[in-house]
Amino acid sequence: MKAGDILVCYGTSSSSNSIPNHVGHAAIASSSSHILEMPNIWSHATHVGKASWFAKHIKGKDYVAVYRVKKHPHYAEDAAGYAYHDMYINNNPKYLLSPNLYDRTTSYCSKYVYCAWYYGATKDSVKHYNTGHYVLPHSFIGNWKGSFVASYVYKVTEY
Repeated sequence: MKAGDILVCYGTSSSSNSIPNHVGHAAIASSSSHILEMPNIWSHATHVGKASWFAKHIKGKDYVAVYRVKKHPHYAEDAAGYAYHDMYINNNPKYLLSPNLYDRTTSYCSKYVYCAWYYGATKDSVKHYNTGHYVLPHSFIGNWKGSFVASYVYKVTEY
């Protein structure tokens, strides 16, 4: 795992039991050993070790797909740094499922990752939307563009 890696969960959801698990969950690696996520609707962003994060999100048939922007490792580090310093330490947003992608006071799991890249790396890394838009965990990888398209790196089925 590297800083800036994008983790997408299949089988688990950040919403607990209130929304079916097929909604999925997403997070961003802040380093090779830690992960930032918006865990659920009752919390702010959290920063956890990868062992505990994977243990929470891989049970039974659940798995995590890991994506990486391979052509721009320095931007990946910038996105991870921004997520940690600006979206966790200095301005930890509250959880709100809202179509306003560019509001930095609220976030949800996949929006958190999207904004880390949009604000922390470069606005050219992801598609821009002039109207309200949701970036959902199982489809938001399609929001990266050009040479920033995230590549599937591996599937984690146990940890």
